[in-house]
Amino acid sequence: MNTQNAAYWIQRLTLQSHPEGGYYKEVFRSEQQINRTGETAIKQACTSIYYLLEGEDFSGFHRLVSDELWYFHAGSPLYIHMIDASGNYFLQELSASDTGSLSVIIPGGAWFASEIPSKEGFSLVSCAVAPGFDFSEFEMAVKKNLTTAYPRFSELFNRLCR
Repeated sequence: MNTQNAAYWIQRLTLQSHPEGGYYKEVFRSEQQINRTGETAIKQACTSIYYLLEGEDFSGFHRLVSDELWYFHAGSPLYIHMIDASGNYFLQELSASDTGSLSVIIPGGAWFASEIPSKEGFSLVSCAVAPGFDFSEFEMAVKKNLTTAYPRFSELFNRLCR
């Protein structure tokens, strides 16, 4: 059994292709429902997925309305690039190494993307979204729009926008 192999985890966890890149499988959708303050729409309290990137693949810049928490499980370190609503850039390493963290919080509304900096191996993580993930609150970045809004990050957008 080779647990240091992306194909093993894709098969074991029955992951499927994700529109932002990589592979995923939803593993939890809360039966509890909530609504955000000031809104009438009812949402699931929390959702969670397994997410896997391998090699040179990346999770393209996107944003969610809700906060998202990422948890490292196995494989290579993963870089998460974030740009907040004020245009501030943050880089966080999700890994078990001394330079990384086992969990990273991405605030709702922040643009973010992820990649394996070494471009080798794979990275297996879990992502939890609260209030729960809904594709209606998911926005893939348009490279031209991000570059216009944040021109100093154009190299990053050229590399990590789909």
